Amino acid sequence: MHKFSQNFQTHIEQDCTTLCWAWRLVRNDGQVLGFTDHDRDIEIEGQFYQAEAGFSPSDIEQRLGFSLDNSAVLGALSSAHITKADIDAGVYGGALIEMYRVNWNDPNIFAHIWSGYLGDITQRDGQFEAECIGLGAALDRSTGRVFSRHCAASFGDAHCGVDISNYPNGTICPHTFSACEGQFNNAENFRGFPYLIGDDASYAAPQEGDIKDGSSRYKI
Repeated sequence: MHKFSQNFQTHIEQDCTTLCWAWRLVRNDGQVLGFTDHDRDIEIEGQFYQAEAGFSPSDIEQRLGFSLDNSAVLGALSSAHITKADIDAGVYGGALIEMYRVNWNDPNIFAHIWSGYLGDITQRDGQFEAECIGLGAALDRSTGRVFSRHCAASFGDAHCGVDISNYPNGTICPHTFSACEGQFNNAENFRGFPYLIGDDASYAAPQEGDIKDGSSRYKI
């Protein structure tokens, strides 16, 4: 639930309101653009919002908890500030976007409704459609290393350290510890976990003579 300022709350509780949408867009190159669906330009805290240009919103989906709150915006390329060349150049990819509800009769009365980032942008018939991704999307992204028995380095890169010019053209690394140790003499740079216990060990039944004292299953 949004907590609005007292002035904005008082206004929206009236029988007749004078509200419009405003969007503040921060491009990847740092340029800040403002747009509104009102029929004339408005100014909010020193930022001008251009009328009848830029964006028109679809319904904003908001959910409780960490579910993603995503939407979509439509825009015509007729705006002097939004060009096909800039879209193709990628200055809008991942750009920060903020949506406001504004009293156009007194723009000092407004409320922040939603923040997110522009996702995929598609173009069709002189218009573009951009997906708006909620800030919660960052919590749904996997980060960190992947734990695997296979090496995560690319053959010959800085993590691998192998000088591929010492091997015939077409040499392929299978990313296994045995190959790294025996074929390339590079065990110290292996970027995997060769002794990682898999499902086979989890489901294996105890065998006669097995030592189950919690020590390493591998002896070097």
